Amino acid sequence: MQHHRSIWQRLKNREINCDEALKILVDEQGVVNLDLLDPEVSQRFLREFPDRKTLPSLIPLLLWRNCYFLGSSIPLTPDAIKKLSQQTLTDIKFIPIQHKSYRAWVHSHNQVDNNRLSSAPLVNPLTGELEKEHVKEEDISESTEFSLSKAADQISRIKAIISSALRSRASDIHLEPMPNGLRVRYRIDGILRNITTLPLEVSRKAIIALKVMSDMDISESRRPQDARIGDKYMSEQDGEQSLDMRVSTLPCIGGEKAVIRLLPRENNFSSIEELGFSDRTLATYKHWLQQPQGMIIFTGPTGSGKTSTLYTSLQRLAKEHVNLVTVENPVEYVLPGITQTQVHEPAGMTFAAGLRAILRQDPDIIMIGEIRDSETAETAIRAALTGHLVLTTLHTNDAISAIPRLKDLCPDAGFISDALLGVVAQRLVRKICPHCADKYTPTDADLKALGLDREQAKSDNWRCGKGCAKCFSSGYLGREALVELLNIDSNVRRLIYEGTMTQLQHYVNEANFDSFRVAAIKKVTSGVTTVQEVLRVLPHSSLYSKPVNISDLEHHRALLNVN
Repeated sequence: MQHHRSIWQRLKNREINCDEALKILVDEQGVVNLDLLDPEVSQRFLREFPDRKTLPSLIPLLLWRNCYFLGSSIPLTPDAIKKLSQQTLTDIKFIPIQHKSYRAWVHSHNQVDNNRLSSAPLVNPLTGELEKEHVKEEDISESTEFSLSKAADQISRIKAIISSALRSRASDIHLEPMPNGLRVRYRIDGILRNITTLPLEVSRKAIIALKVMSDMDISESRRPQDARIGDKYMSEQDGEQSLDMRVSTLPCIGGEKAVIRLLPRENNFSSIEELGFSDRTLATYKHWLQQPQGMIIFTGPTGSGKTSTLYTSLQRLAKEHVNLVTVENPVEYVLPGITQTQVHEPAGMTFAAGLRAILRQDPDIIMIGEIRDSETAETAIRAALTGHLVLTTLHTNDAISAIPRLKDLCPDAGFISDALLGVVAQRLVRKICPHCADKYTPTDADLKALGLDREQAKSDNWRCGKGCAKCFSSGYLGREALVELLNIDSNVRRLIYEGTMTQLQHYVNEANFDSFRVAAIKKVTSGVTTVQEVLRVLPHSSLYSKPVNISDLEHHRALLNVN
């Protein structure tokens, strides 16, 4: 049919003239109809340039009467056009085109799926080199697509996605079936980002390839499956990395969703000093770790950094003279000098059973991955009372909420008050990118969100990120903990045993409690993060003190004999 024939063929057959040909090829917005280009024109043009490194980003659109009509998405100087004309022994006519048209042409010349026109690195097919004029920052989608374009099979495709995720500092990969294909998303600094969508025809094949890599049952797609695999991948920043991956599949509409948690084996956890504690909370926390017995609880939702803080603390505690044993579900990182055990409920290895077995192994320090039931809670508390340092986690919104949660699991408040050393509640906030950070003047809304006036705000220290290549245009690079810390002093012990939660809340507010609000104000006013990021991770209630009831206040003062 006529519309499938190239414009050059129609021009040679005198069906149209040159002006009409160019109008058909390039519309008023500068978008090129790639389907109507003639490959012979490109071949002729390229043959005349043995040294392609000298060529700019050009699409040979048309060859007519010893004249090349070239489309370029960058401005060409008269000298460049003159030089091109001298080299080809023909005249050069330059036609501005949309940048996306050149990128689409790059795809077609690199045999990349033409249905996804904007997802390969801008490699000039004339030179074989990256176009530095256009690419001012790495685009995660483009680099991933470029890696995928080189994949020979489905296993290679999955490995390309994993390698790209590592380069992008991703912690998780989400592969989700959609009506138009398999959506790929990376979680970077706690935020999910759309990366690309694999074609519909390979969606199921890609999930099966991942299940094969994970040694899952590929014939079973009606129930969730979990597995763990290890491999080595290349990272541009760190070279070859050994990697553990936790793979989880979930049946859903359209197929199976898979999530890959990336756990680099060589990830040497940072020191406690680098986690995000303030000077005051850090001193208190280090004091807890030096105690011979007692319980330290870490709270926070999934993804709040509890595991990183726990493992960092365990590495600090793992000494030659100490028997440190853990029971986890699952074991995320293998740590030297520590005995780590894995929960396996079908075999009867629960948290409670594992903890009872550990207590017969002459432990000094015990880490319990999570307290979920009364039996585990009571056993852990008794262990803390009988000469062991116990570290564990709970899922609560803040530090104070850990107290009623423990009381629900272990009704003996006296045991809790005697065993508990303190509670650490965490959230992870993204840090302002140091490469594009700029001064920022807080608005009235910013100050209101933190409950500050302008004199308290230290406005000269506020910053925000403008977005750059290093932070993938997000304005943030890396994360650190926002820490709320409840120190169990003698007054708190008495309130746990005899008082109410209202009285406890009033006391800690009076006692200059190291709350999320205090931590958030410090990080914002010192230029570490932004108010927007604080509001993203903290519940509204954490930034506002609850009103104090005078009669309750007098009651708990009398209870504590506080003047």
